[in-house]
Amino acid sequence: MSETFRFPDLRGMDPARNLGGRQKLIASLTLTIGFTVLISKVLWVSFLSPTYQRYGEEDWLLIFALSLIVMLVFALVRSAGRVAAAEAEWQDVQRALQESQARLHAVVRSLPVGVAVAEASSRRVVLSNDQFRHLWRVSDSEQVSIASGADLGYRPDGRAYETKDWPLARALEHGEVTLDKEIWIKRGDGTRGCVSTNAAPIRDENGEISAAVIALTDITDRKAAEAERDRLTRRLLKAQEEERLRIARELHDELGQDLTALSLGLKSLEPVLQEQAMLTKLAELRSIVEHMSVEVHSTASSLRPTSLTDLGLRQALDCLVASWAERLGIAADAHLEALDERLSDEGQVVIYRVVQEALTNIAKHSGANSVSVTAQWADGIVRVTVEDDGRGFDPAEPAANDDKQLSRLGLSGMRERLALVGGYLSVETAPGQGTTVYAALPTSPSFQL
Repeated sequence: MSETFRFPDLRGMDPARNLGGRQKLIASLTLTIGFTVLISKVLWVSFLSPTYQRYGEEDWLLIFALSLIVMLVFALVRSAGRVAAAEAEWQDVQRALQESQARLHAVVRSLPVGVAVAEASSRRVVLSNDQFRHLWRVSDSEQVSIASGADLGYRPDGRAYETKDWPLARALEHGEVTLDKEIWIKRGDGTRGCVSTNAAPIRDENGEISAAVIALTDITDRKAAEAERDRLTRRLLKAQEEERLRIARELHDELGQDLTALSLGLKSLEPVLQEQAMLTKLAELRSIVEHMSVEVHSTASSLRPTSLTDLGLRQALDCLVASWAERLGIAADAHLEALDERLSDEGQVVIYRVVQEALTNIAKHSGANSVSVTAQWADGIVRVTVEDDGRGFDPAEPAANDDKQLSRLGLSGMRERLALVGGYLSVETAPGQGTTVYAALPTSPSFQL
C-alpha cells in the first residue's frame, strides 16, 4: 500500500458510464421497434384496412401514441449521445489523473529526502519513497505508525514524543506547519538517528484536511560531528580549568607565601632602622608588598576560586558577588539557595564562569548602581538570573566601538559554554532600562548518539 498509492478508480465509481451504454442499446431497440410498428400501422390504415374511407378512433389514437413514442425514443437517443460524450470526457480526466499520479510518484521517488504522505481518515502512511524507508530502516513505511505513539521520536533531552506532539499528527489534527525541527528517532534496526523534520497539511477543495506530508532529512552525521566537536571543546575547557587551578594554587601557595614572608621580613627591620627616612621607605615597601599580595590573591581567585572546589558553587558565588560589589562600590544581593542542589563539576564551573562574565560586563559597560543574582530550580533545570539597573543597550544595534564588541564577545562566550552542556542563554535589555541575563542548565544530559 505504501509503495503503490492510487487515486480512486474513477471508472468503477461512475454509474453514469454503464447507464449510458444501456440507454444507447435500449434506445436503439425501442426506436427500431417503434418506427417499424408505426410504419406498419400507417400502411395498414392507408392501404390494407377494409374501412379505407373511414378511419377508426382507435387507429388514430394508436398512430398518435406511436408518434409520441418515436419522439421520446429520439430524445432518449440524443441523451444517450450526451452521456457517451460525458463518458469520453470522464475517461480523459481519468487519464490526466493517472498521468498526474505518475508524475507525483516520479517526483517523490527522486527527492533526496525521506517523504511520506498520511491519510487523515486512517492515520496511516499511504505514500512514501525509498529514502523514507531507508531513513527509518524499515521495509514498509506502514511499520512507522503515527497513531500508536510508540518510539516515534525523542527530544534532545531524551523525553519521548507523545502522539499528539508528533509533527505529522499535529499537521493532520490541527493543520500545523513544522519547519526544520530536529528530532531524534529510533530506527527499525535499533540504531538512533537525528532528522530535520518538516510537515504540512494537505487540504481538499473545501479546505478540509485530507492528508498530511512529512519530509525528513537525515542529519545524523552532522550531529555526530557536532557532538565530537563539543566533546573536544569540553576537553579543552576542562584542560584550561585544570591549568587555571594549578596556576591559582601556585600563586596562592608559593608566590603568596613568599610575599607574606617578605612582608614579615620588612617588618622585622623596623627596630633596626633608626633614621626616619629609612622607616618611611620601609613602610612604602611593605605597602607595595601587601598590595602585591592582595593582587596575587585576586588573580588566583579569578583564575579558579578554591572555594568552588572546597565549599561548593553557592558559597563560591556568594564570595564572588560580595567581593565584586565591595571592590566596585555597587550594591549587590544574591539569593542562591537553589544552588545547594548538587550539580556536576562541569555544570558548576559553567555557572560560575557565566556569572563571573556577567558581572565583568556590568562593571565595564553598564554603569549600574545595583545588581541582583538569583537562582532557582524548575523541571530539572537550574536557572540563574543576573540583573542590573545600568544603561542597557540595543541588541539589534551593531557594536560601534571596541568596548561594545568585547561585551558582545563575552555574551557569545557565555552562550557557547552553556551550549556545550546543553544549556542556553537569553538576554533582555533596552537602552536606559538595564540588562537581565538568563542562564539555564538542564540537570539531565542531552540525547546523544
